[in-house]
Amino acid sequence: MNAILFLVNDRNLLKTTGTNWTLMRACQALGMEVYITDVTHLEARSAVSLHAEAIKVPLAEKTSHKTVPIADHDSVLMDLNHFSTIFVRTTPGRDIARSWAHRLALEVMRLASELGINVVNDPAGLQKASSKLYTVYLPPQYVPRTKVCHTHASVFEFAKELACPFVVKPLLGSQGRDVYFFDGVDTRNLRQVIDNLGGTGYLVVQEFLPEATEGDIRVLTLNDGLFGAGKPRGIKRTPATGEIRSNVSLGGRASVVELNPEQTALCTKIARQLSNDGIRFAGLDLIGDKVVEVNVFSPSGLQELEPLISTTEWVSLIEQLTVQSSRG
Repeated sequence: MNAILFLVNDRNLLKTTGTNWTLMRACQALGMEVYITDVTHLEARSAVSLHAEAIKVPLAEKTSHKTVPIADHDSVLMDLNHFSTIFVRTTPGRDIARSWAHRLALEVMRLASELGINVVNDPAGLQKASSKLYTVYLPPQYVPRTKVCHTHASVFEFAKELACPFVVKPLLGSQGRDVYFFDGVDTRNLRQVIDNLGGTGYLVVQEFLPEATEGDIRVLTLNDGLFGAGKPRGIKRTPATGEIRSNVSLGGRASVVELNPEQTALCTKIARQLSNDGIRFAGLDLIGDKVVEVNVFSPSGLQELEPLISTTEWVSLIEQLTVQSSRG
């Protein structure tokens, strides 16, 4: 029987409403044993002796809580070689205080990959795409005009060059937190925002796309294509009243939409580039004809798509992710 390990931020915070639980249930349905650990429960005795304090995830049908009661189950020290696949489902942007643990976790996953364990996504690819800076690797025509910088002068210089509304956000972050909209460089609190966000790292200055008022579309990539390639779908996220951010965690409304041919072609091209970097399962945030963010660590969206996913698609998804990539 295949054993699958999920690596997350905190193993005691597994919600039954998220993509992690959706993936776990799908693996269980295919007869796989599913375990969970987190970034503070890994051990490395040598480059070939890697372990995790892991907990076996209870069967889905036996759980009716909003949060899976993982802490009620025994933790066992397990050799990573016991697992055929490890899903890296961490979100470092939500866990800045434990960045030390996330750095070590990626190193352990890199060593696990070198031992021949199927690690999704590839640790080297995750290190390359560990922040919003990854968008600079994409062809310029696919992304909004963007600059990563830190000083007041750099922000103001680029904002003047844009000559249009823009947003400022931290290079590291998630769920739409600390994203600020500005009509122009004369906005009174721009300097204050630069000071506040710059105190913890680099900033991303990006042109504001007018289509953002209508929301964005989350598209899931699978290897070098899109999930549901026979009928590509995305999750349309519409901002709450008075918001420019469409994140569901901030009150945005989610609905499933079919991608048009142009969106499908754009996202497929980016999926191929991601796959070349070892990113086999990712989330693209699409506004109009531009990709504003690439989510590689713990992309969500499967829970919204689940009612429309056939058994065949589920089997295909899990099989493609739990088979060792032939890349490189």
